[in-house]
Amino acid sequence: MAPPTIIAHKSVFLASQTLQLSQALAPSATWRAANDSAEDGLSARAVDDALFRLNHVLTQHSRRTHAPQTSRHVAEQIEKLFYEEAERALRGNEEGAEGDILADVERQQLRLGADFTTDEAIASLPATWETQKPREATAHPLEAKRYAEQTATLSGLQTQRLAARERVERLRRMAALLAPFESHTHTDDDDETANSARATSVQENLITRNGEVERELERMRLLLARVAGRIAQLPPPPNKTAGDDEAGGVGGDSMDLDSAERDKVEKLLDRL
Repeated sequence: MAPPTIIAHKSVFLASQTLQLSQALAPSATWRAANDSAEDGLSARAVDDALFRLNHVLTQHSRRTHAPQTSRHVAEQIEKLFYEEAERALRGNEEGAEGDILADVERQQLRLGADFTTDEAIASLPATWETQKPREATAHPLEAKRYAEQTATLSGLQTQRLAARERVERLRRMAALLAPFESHTHTDDDDETANSARATSVQENLITRNGEVERELERMRLLLARVAGRIAQLPPPPNKTAGDDEAGGVGGDSMDLDSAERDKVEKLLDRL
């Protein structure tokens, strides 16, 4: 099927007409019967010889006159004239329809070179041919029917596209809202990306089985057990006397601090 362009339609039409004009000529069966029954009729050899020469001349004429390049050139001229006439009609309508803003917008959407993939251009198309050109629609019923079918199909596709756009926008909004809850795993190559993602992410639940808090508590228990073992190995402090207090006040203060730290550790171990 030819593409829906003026050049394609006119090229197909010219090719069909050229094919008809280049067909070989032959007398009808009625003429042959009448010629055979006539007393002074032409001989079959003479008729065939004349037809051969005539068809040869016709073939040569068709090749020179109806070449594919010529048909293409004629189709391009028809398209050019059509667009020029459409531009003149649009300019005339714009000059004569002052103040009609809606009509002006529709004409702008249907101007030469308009992009009929946009929503505005599709919405400006009339649903049927009869609403704009009833006389032409009556003269060309098949074309009018095909236009109505194609317009309905285009409107349906436009509706599906709008629904798809709305769904995409909704999913994008949902993805943006759920982005902070995503768990980001990274390597050494994307530390910066991971750090920026972590800055905008929601902190994961730490109080879970085998989670970060449980592992940290386990390490803390081991560390406290080692500290308790080392403290138990320390020698007890010597008994202080009055002379020692007067002579070595600094040493006594140091031992008091050690005892205070030991008491704190023992209290912490008792709570575990």
